[in-house]
Amino acid sequence: MVHQESSHGIEGHQSYTWAEVQNMSAIKRITVPLFSSHYKTNTTSYCIQKAIQDRAPHEDDEDADIEEEDPKSLNWRAPEPTKTFNMDTFFSLYYIHLQRAAPLLFKKLRQKCFGIDDVEYHEQFRRRLRPVSGLGFSGSLFFFTDDRSLIVKSINRRFEYLFLYEDLINAYGKYMQENKDSTLCRITDVLYSFDHRLGSLLGVSPNHYVVMKNSLDGLDEKKGGKKWDLKPQSFFEPTRDLVPDAMKSEAAKSGLADALDEEIFMTRQQKKELMRIVEEDARFLTNIETIDYSLLVGRYPIDMVDMSELPQPESPVSGMRSSDGKWVYKFCIVDFLWNVKQLHPQVIQVAGKALPEQTVTTEPGRYREEFLK
Repeated sequence: MVHQESSHGIEGHQSYTWAEVQNMSAIKRITVPLFSSHYKTNTTSYCIQKAIQDRAPHEDDEDADIEEEDPKSLNWRAPEPTKTFNMDTFFSLYYIHLQRAAPLLFKKLRQKCFGIDDVEYHEQFRRRLRPVSGLGFSGSLFFFTDDRSLIVKSINRRFEYLFLYEDLINAYGKYMQENKDSTLCRITDVLYSFDHRLGSLLGVSPNHYVVMKNSLDGLDEKKGGKKWDLKPQSFFEPTRDLVPDAMKSEAAKSGLADALDEEIFMTRQQKKELMRIVEEDARFLTNIETIDYSLLVGRYPIDMVDMSELPQPESPVSGMRSSDGKWVYKFCIVDFLWNVKQLHPQVIQVAGKALPEQTVTTEPGRYREEFLK
């Protein structure tokens, strides 16, 4: 079966830079396989790039004062999750009009908190985005920017993006401005569409994406690097605890949280500083009533890291040299969109009462306690 996408298709099995897309004479009508994964990722990549390049009003104005926040402006606050209708995209499987949520808030975070050059940031979205598989168990779409410094991740589940817009964006923006050494992942943009679309209704094309700094940028496992995705091991995990290892698929195994299988070498002062920051971050996540988050730990051989570029003073996010001088460690808390007040998590919590306590059925305070252990 083939499909002729009106003026939005991105040609079959290639990826394009933003400049190439711009020169495609309205991206002629091109016949492509309707469910081609190449077509899906290329079209999605184009829509993401277009959303980043379509700046918000005043965003490019060098005289605009991003210190002056307007709580009534959508440039500063999260959008209202209200469904809309757009005839141009209603019958589209993959093409989508994405918008930037709170663009001036995220610009301020990038510049004032995360140390990201805005010109280079936008330049990354003029280059090819690289689709990635195997980064998670959620079924999300992932893209790396060309230099792998940024990750774009789709938010597929309704309860997660509702929490993102209703509570998280504004709370996160305030918290990160007040806690610049936080280990929470650096969210640099949120892209959304509330348009009714065929692709969204069929579940083949997400409407919501977050852009994040790649917290473990440069980690090469072939050169001795290693990473862990850590969650409390004390909770019941059906796939881990009920399914025999011989019956687990590789996908199921990849979706399980790691157990730390080697010692971490740091000084008492480094550990004290790490725990101070993580405890504060976990307190924030408890206050916004989220659970099931995890701690990414990256371990870099010392010769993989340009020590002259390591920010001073050393920190858990930018990198901490091990006490034995062999490694550099980086830490980052990720996946904090499971809010216990949303309907789906409440249903899971009730249904899970027949089983032992799980990471997705516990309470925020209880999860924080086990996470810090």
